[in-house]
Formats: sequence, structure tokens, C-alpha cells
Amino acid sequence: MSDQKETVRRGFTGAGVVTALLALGVVVFGGVTPVTAFLAGWLAVVGVLLFVAGVRERVSVGGATADWPRIGAVGMAALALGSTTLGFAQLLTGPGGWQLFNGIAMLLVGLYLVWVALECWLGGVRMDSETFAVE
Repeated sequence: MSDQKETVRRGFTGAGVVTALLALGVVVFGGVTPVTAFLAGWLAVVGVLLFVAGVRERVSVGGATADWPRIGAVGMAALALGSTTLGFAQLLTGPGGWQLFNGIAMLLVGLYLVWVALECWLGGVRMDSETFAVE
């Protein structure tokens, strides 16, 4: 396993654990409302996808097999979708410095996550293709 691949896989594992803990924190500290349930569910799904991409080389889904870069790409795309959705929601909540800053930051993070998801899905366009090799 190349050093870059190992770094990406460790990053997915860590991000999956942190995201799952965020989901738990949303439920514990935010109570259970429809909005917090949606946020917690979204974060939990993303956390599981990223964790699985970090620790498993392949996963059988139904009759097909999914490789870790594809699972990571789906997790990153889901995280990007949520980040941009929350970013737009922050921009629409009203005028103010923090809403504007948070909204723009979340949109920029979403763009970065989309780039990472595309790199994973396509097997490395700007990054080394060995990084996304499946053994």
C-alpha cells in the first residue's frame, strides 16, 4: 500500500468516526426534532460510509462488489451535498456577519468535498492513480 493511499484511508477512517460522533452529539445536545433527526441521520450515514471506506478494501452490496474509493466517493458526495445545503440555508436565514461567514465557508468546504469525491470516483485525475488502487 502506498503512503498516499494509507493516508487517504486513515483520513476516511478518522473522518467517519468524527462524523458519527457529531451525529451522536446532534441527538444528545440538540434533542430529537425533525431537523435534528435529519441532521443526525445524514451525519450517521456519511460517517458509516467514510469509516467503511477506510477499513474495508471491498464491500459486497447485494450481488455487486463496491471498492473502497467508490464508497468513499459516495460518502464525500453526501457530505458535500449536506454542507452546501446547510451553507445555502445559512445564507438565507438573514443578514448578519456570522450567517454570511458560515454560509460562504460551508459552500467552499462543499466545493472541496466535491473535488475529493470526484478524485475518488474517477480513480485519481489530479492525484496519483496508485492512491486509489484496490488490492
